Parts: sequence; structure tokens; C-alpha cells
Amino acid sequence: MQTSFLPEQGPSDQRKVSRESFSHEGIAPESARLELELNFKNILEESTKFNRRLVSFQASKDEILHSWLKYREGFSPQLVDGLLDEFGVQMGERILEPFAGSSTTLLVAMMRGIDATGIEILPHCHLAWQAKSRIAEYSVDELERIAQDASNITFSSTPHKFPHLPITAGAFSEETERELMALTHWIETSSISDDARCLCRLVATGILESISFTRKDGQYLRWDRRSKKVQDRNRRRLAQGKKRSRGIDKGTLPNVREAFVAAFHEIIRDIRTLKGQTYPHSQQELLDGSALFVLPTMSEGQFAGVITSPPYANRYDYTRTYALELAYLGIQERISDLRQSLLSCTVENRSKMDALSDYYLEIGRRESFDEIVSVIKDNAVLNEINYALQLRKERGEINNQGVLTMVEHYFAELTFVFAELYRVCRPGAHVAFVNDNVRYAGEVIPVDLLSTNLAEQFGFEPLKVYVLPQRKGNSSQQMAKNGRVALRKSITIWRKP
Repeated sequence: MQTSFLPEQGPSDQRKVSRESFSHEGIAPESARLELELNFKNILEESTKFNRRLVSFQASKDEILHSWLKYREGFSPQLVDGLLDEFGVQMGERILEPFAGSSTTLLVAMMRGIDATGIEILPHCHLAWQAKSRIAEYSVDELERIAQDASNITFSSTPHKFPHLPITAGAFSEETERELMALTHWIETSSISDDARCLCRLVATGILESISFTRKDGQYLRWDRRSKKVQDRNRRRLAQGKKRSRGIDKGTLPNVREAFVAAFHEIIRDIRTLKGQTYPHSQQELLDGSALFVLPTMSEGQFAGVITSPPYANRYDYTRTYALELAYLGIQERISDLRQSLLSCTVENRSKMDALSDYYLEIGRRESFDEIVSVIKDNAVLNEINYALQLRKERGEINNQGVLTMVEHYFAELTFVFAELYRVCRPGAHVAFVNDNVRYAGEVIPVDLLSTNLAEQFGFEPLKVYVLPQRKGNSSQQMAKNGRVALRKSITIWRKP
């Protein structure tokens, strides 16, 4: 039995999911945010169907096909399946994922016979799609031979060096780096099919973290105490009379051969299973670029649904989180441009408004640009948030001006996305957005309801805001200054009438 998204389903206990204040100690105005909460309180509902595991990579770690590349920001195939069922999307219809990540939505659509279009800017995500989408093309016999050859390979010296970024230097031991580059040379020069070579590249990319002295941790790479980076840092600290930096302990690191062969065998098992299944014919495509500049060029009224999760406004810089993978794939000269092209979710992002203005003029849609900018400027909640953060900065409670510009640019850019989604969706289409509310300097930013409010300005009908159980708190630094506050993680559901 399907659960309706319609409001007449009735609200849950609103005390569990609604907020009664947004500004710690009432320092900043909060009336617009309180009114927003009141206006949408009847569609806030604590979810009994969806949970945090489903909207993260946790549920995909052991999933066939989806676990081939660890993408921490991805959501689960079960979430996509559930939403497609709720939306009633049928075979032959087309859905959209404007922030495709590791292409979970596209892969689920492929298995269900649903056409799908994704947009993604990160190179390692494109590699993941290329390898995953070829499951019907692989020869298991060839892959078995490759696994056997990799088990017996003698790593010869190669003049090629790992193409480090400054922040990845020292990520591997010298022996590991030599073996990794020898493996890479072997992949690129072996007499194997193009499909198999693509898969080998993905496997090599996927083992980088496990064989390195690094571990992904939010917006940073954390470093093992054995790394030269930590050791050099400790020498400097000791010389300054400071305590040692502890670093992390990753335990015994696998060697390159072990990690590659183990991952390759797991993938072969997946492919054997998948080759025994049949899927309805459908077409999927992953477009390269930023949703901000790809969406405006798409034909209107073509999508039956949208399922996505944009980067959160949490200061996470994907070009740092995935620095090893991006460096390995050779984007050193493009790293700065890539960082600036991502949705503005870090303190280093600069405004894209001039570039968007020029682009909309170039494609003959200047009036659309002006309409979207008008919605941004006239939004009372967004203006209140921007003012509140400025006030906190003047009080010395925000030590990085970039937080203010990040929040301002983040919602401005999402507003362009919402406007374009309304245009490219057909009547009756549903949109699901997964996002986190955030808090800076004691100011709560209701990302879910502000996004819903902005989307409503372009014609979307808000249906439901599913609030996931076990709402997250704040950083220890935030809690020490402003107390602990539960922040919603939500799935917002809208419909184009």
C-alpha cells in the first residue's frame, strides 16, 4: 500500500519537528523564519518510512553495483525506488537528477526501464557512471583473466609519478605510490577491451583512500600519524613547545595488489549476478557540467519527476574531500575552476551571478534571469537570514566573512535551479529534494522550508516535508557557544500542477 504525499494525510505531532525559535538568545530578527514555519507546519511530518541511513551512503556500502565507488554524499537505491513508487513514474517516462553524484538515480531508473538524465560536474562520478552503466557489456571471462593477471603482476618501475595536488602530497608511502603508478601503467597498456579498461580505472580510483594515509572526514582529509605530513607537523610543534598532533591510526594498510584484486573480485561477483537478470529497455545519460548552466538549455516539460540531493550548505569542499581521486584522474590544472563551478557550499566560492547574467543573455533568456533575481531579492526569509548573519559577524561571532557570502550565494543558485526545474518538468511531475538544515553562529537556517518557499514562487505546489528521525545536532564548537539544537534533515516533496 502506497503512502500518499497529499496534505490531507494529516500532520504528525508538530512539537517534534517544528521550531519555536531560530536566533540563539533572540539576538537577530526571526519573525520571517517563524512565519515560514507556521505557514508550512501542516506539511511537516516525521517520517516512519525514510531514515538517515537511506539518505546516505550507509545503505549502499554493501549494495550490488552501487558500492563500486564510495561516494559519501550519495543516497541509497532504496530511497530512489521508494520515491519512484510514490510518484508513480512508469516505464518509458523520463526523470531528472540535476546533482547526479555517483548516479544512483540513473542506475535505479535503468533497472526499472525508466529513462533518466543526470547532470554532474565531478570527473570521478563520470568515471563511476561509465563503468557501472556497462554491466551488460562486460565479459566475465575477460575480467577473470584480468584479476588473475593482476594477482601475479610484477610491478616494474615506471617514470610516471602520482600527479599530486598540494594537499595530497605524502598521502602514500613511497612503495605504495610506486606500485600504484605501476598498476596504472599496466591498466593503460594491457591488451584488454575498452570496457574492461574503464572498469579497471574505476577500481584503481576506488582503492586510493584505503591504501593511503588519509581518511575522508566531512570537509577535510584526516591524516594517519605515520604520514610524513603529520610527522613534519609534529616536529614543528615540538620546536614551538607545543604538544604533538595525534593524527589517526588506520591500522594495517593493504598493499596496492591486495586492494585492487579484492575490489575487482567483488565487482566480478556483482556482474555475474546482474548478467543473470533482464531489464526493460530504457535510455540514460549523464551530462557533464553544472546544473546552473545545463538546465537552462533543456527543453521544457519533458520530465515526469526529479529526485536529487544538492551539496549542503555545510562548508564541505568536494575538491578537497575527493582530492586523491581528482588528482589521480589528472585535473590538477582545473582544480580551482572546478571548485568555483560547484554549487556555492564553501567559504571560498565566489558569486556566479555575473556569469549567469551573461549566459542567460547569450541564450536569449534575459527576462528569465531578471524574474529569478527578483524572487531572490524579494524573499523575506532569505533577507532575514542574510541580515542575521551580518549582525552576528559585527558582534564578532563569525570569524570568516565567507560564511555570509556562501549562504547568500547558495540560496541564490538554488533558486535558479528551482526555476529551471519547474520549466523542464511536465504538469503532474513530482520533485524530491534531500537536504540538511544548518546553523551558523546561533542562527538556524531552515533550508527545507526556505527551499520550499522559493520553489513555490515559481509555481510548485508544496506537498510534504518528511523529517527524518534522529535529527542531528551541531558541531561541538557551535554547542559550546550557542547550546545544542536539533536540526532537521528532510525530504521535501513538491508537485508541478
